[in-house]
Order: sequence, then C-alpha cells, then structure tokens
Amino acid sequence: MAYELIYTSAERGLRPGTRGFCTVAFTRGMPPPQVQLLEAMSAYKSLYGVHEAPSGPEPVSWSHYRNNLAGRDVTILSRVGPTAADHTGRTNKLAHHVLVPARERAVGGPAWVSQQPGFFIDAWDEPAHYLEMPKAIPPGDGSGGKAAAWEKLTGDAGQASCLAEEYLANPSGVVLVMFAPGMDMLALLGESMALLPSSARWQVTYSTYFTGLPAGATCCWRCCVAGSDVSRETSRLPGVKVIDLTTPLPTVPAGQLAELARHGRPAAAKATVEAPAPQPRPRSRSAPERHLNMLNLKPRKPD
Repeated sequence: MAYELIYTSAERGLRPGTRGFCTVAFTRGMPPPQVQLLEAMSAYKSLYGVHEAPSGPEPVSWSHYRNNLAGRDVTILSRVGPTAADHTGRTNKLAHHVLVPARERAVGGPAWVSQQPGFFIDAWDEPAHYLEMPKAIPPGDGSGGKAAAWEKLTGDAGQASCLAEEYLANPSGVVLVMFAPGMDMLALLGESMALLPSSARWQVTYSTYFTGLPAGATCCWRCCVAGSDVSRETSRLPGVKVIDLTTPLPTVPAGQLAELARHGRPAAAKATVEAPAPQPRPRSRSAPERHLNMLNLKPRKPD
C-alpha cells in the first residue's frame, strides 16, 4: 500500500499539541519512522526575502528521492511549494509526499506519475485528520511523442536526450540543470526520462527545485535556479555535468535518443491474432459407437 503525508501551516495539527508548520494528514497505520522522514523533507526555500516583493513565480519542488529506512529502500514522490496564506495571514507552504511501493511503480516512471491530474494537492483547507484509504498510484505510460517542452524552450526537441544520455553513461553521476523561474521543469525532466528504458526510470532521482540534499537521499538530476548559492555549490562537485537552460545550448550530437526525442516513438504495430493451426485429420474414420445386447449373442460354432 502507498502511504502519503501532508504538511503545512495549520491552527491545529494531527498529533496532539502540534500547530503552525506541522503534519495535518497522513495514512492511518504509517510507521512513525516514515512519518518523521517525510516531515524532515518538507522544507521549502522562497526565492524572496520576507519584505521583498516577488518579481516572478516561486518554483515548485517536484522530486523523486530514494532513501534507506531501517535497511529498506524507499521511493518517495513529493510536491513542495507555496500555497495560500495560513490562518494568521502569513505566507505558507504545502508539502505532499507519497511513498510508492516497488510493486506499484508505473511503467511511465516517477515524473509521469507526478504529472497525472489529481495525484498531488496544492492547497489544504480541512481539519487535520487521518487518511483512511491508501494512496492509489496511477498505472500506465506516456504517449511516446516528441519532446515538445524541450522544443518550445530551446528550439530543438533533441535537447531532451542530453539528460538521458548522461544517466545511461553514468547512473550514479550528478547533472546540474540551471533554470529560470517560470520554466516547467517537471515537463522537461519527464520528457528526458521517457527516453530511458522503463526499467531505468525509477532509478533516476531528481528535484525540479533543488535547494539541498535530504539526509540519506540521492539526487541525480538537480535543477537549481541560475545564479543561486546552491547552483554554484553544486557546480563545484567532482564530475558534475552542467546544463544551463538560461543560455544557448550546444548542438546535440546525432544519436538514437536525440532522434527519438525529435520524432517520438513509432506507432506500435497493431497486434495480429493468429488463427489457430488446423488440427491434423485422422487417417481413418472412427466407427460409431455400438451398443450390444450381450443376452442376444449366440455362441460361435466350432470350425
């Protein structure tokens, strides 16, 4: 079953004595260590100071992290971002986390799941309460079309292949993606991930607004606001690859993934149902079944 947790500022939290920024809902029966892990992943860093007027949209942090909890590998999908002011009128945030069991991982991958309508919430106006039903993880896969978000942003859909190629070349490597607020980073990462084999998609960890690595977690694709402190720190990591979306990108080398990003996957051939093979005809025709009355049989005369 998939557990979920919602964390925001509220007058009264789910656990007795909690208020302000606290957990307002989680799946009944969720083990306490998992609750604590998700609460610790609920931080959000605004681009603007307390008294600074926003000059653009605040980024939303969509993430897929993998962590080790009590010796078990856990998969966490999250959405953390600004939300409506709280009950005191102060700025607020909302974090929504989902623990995805291995057997429920959709073929489309974590970014595809996160983009499904209604999977995450971005507002909370209910009293704190337990969630009685496990979270439903949508099954399925993407359409396999061309990388339209990359094409719109850069002019070349083939740019989507760069992230995928970097992962295939070094699955444990880190790629820094520098962006400007307002760019749809989840769509971009989703198109790059769709180029990977389905078996590899859930191995890729990412954050569309990376401000720091949660304890014990891994993050392959780190999207940072260009010019931010964390962007500069990440760029100094050994072996890190950098993709700067705020400047013209180099030409993408020719390759299978680049062509796939530009043109999409070929339409699947229609399934053909073979007619059953004809059964071999018997060499001789079976005689019809005869019912004999043994009382009417006469003994055979000797020769």
